[in-house]
Amino acid sequence: RFPRQAQLHPMKYLQGLTEAFLNLGGRIHTSSHAAIIEGGDQPRVVTREGKVVKANAVVVATNTPVNDRFVIHTKQTAWRSYVVAMAMARGLQPPSLLWDTAEPYHYVRIAEGLGPDRGDLLIVGGEDHKTGTADNAEERFQNLAIWARERFSVGDVVHKWSGQVMEPVDGLAYIGKNPGGPDNVYVATGDSGHGMTHGTIAGMILSDLVRGIDHPWAALYDPSRKPGRSLGEYAKENLENVSSYAQYVLPAELDDRDDLRPGQGRLVREGLALHAVSCDEHGHVRKCSAVCPHLGAVVHYNSAEKSWDCPAHGSRFERDGTVVNGPANTHLKQIDEPAAEAVLVDAEGPLKLA
Repeated sequence: RFPRQAQLHPMKYLQGLTEAFLNLGGRIHTSSHAAIIEGGDQPRVVTREGKVVKANAVVVATNTPVNDRFVIHTKQTAWRSYVVAMAMARGLQPPSLLWDTAEPYHYVRIAEGLGPDRGDLLIVGGEDHKTGTADNAEERFQNLAIWARERFSVGDVVHKWSGQVMEPVDGLAYIGKNPGGPDNVYVATGDSGHGMTHGTIAGMILSDLVRGIDHPWAALYDPSRKPGRSLGEYAKENLENVSSYAQYVLPAELDDRDDLRPGQGRLVREGLALHAVSCDEHGHVRKCSAVCPHLGAVVHYNSAEKSWDCPAHGSRFERDGTVVNGPANTHLKQIDEPAAEAVLVDAEGPLKLA
């Protein structure tokens, strides 16, 4: 039990943080993709449009770093976690944040007054699996609801969603100087689902490190620390990451693209190449390379999120190949199609594909 905890509304927290930052003279630019990140004596960031931002230091806080190809990504693993929010009578359960010790574990928190008729919501998460290794979201949502009803007095599922978390091999976030990289580049990653807590800790530690001030927690969260007693888990995770490249020699998921249904995505082999082919709800087919541009693993389709997810290090892409989540920092390569008409048949008749 940990007393004296606080539960914060994330959007209100961000609004306050944003206002404080702007009042101190900071500037915020959105929709500005950082294509190149350089450290050293003259750190700079170059956007995809070619704009250059110069600074004394750069902090890469992109959930998982997009500037590092190897070091950090061998010490943490991407997991997909599932969540349901279920109706609960107001005040039935006191505000709390709970975990169990199951494998995979469950977590519970209360959202007061956000349920139907101003009741509460019981938010239950879990059923985690490594990113890109399963595609059965509805089954996992159902399992969470069953688990909750066995332990709490709850009503219907009001909301459900999933998200990706980065799990460090030893359970602690990585906050500090980018290991093995140039000077004046810092990272914050390995949040393990505790982004609000770690984001606040990162702000405290990194602001000191950038100004050359020692921080008492810096060594604890140092990204260059060794796995220590977690060495066995470290080796196991990296062996499993290597196994994700086996898809290159395994059969494709679909022999004929004409068998693809609306809402589906499948791996299609054309010669020696593996392509990620998806069909949206309107019957439009998109095709791109199935090879993740980070380190070359083969992506897999996530039908719940309508994305292509990399099982090696957690990169994620939209159906059209647009990068969503690092460590990849570029899109999946687009595959040009010959100008031809294709026809897709579903239960309601043929759909004409552009």
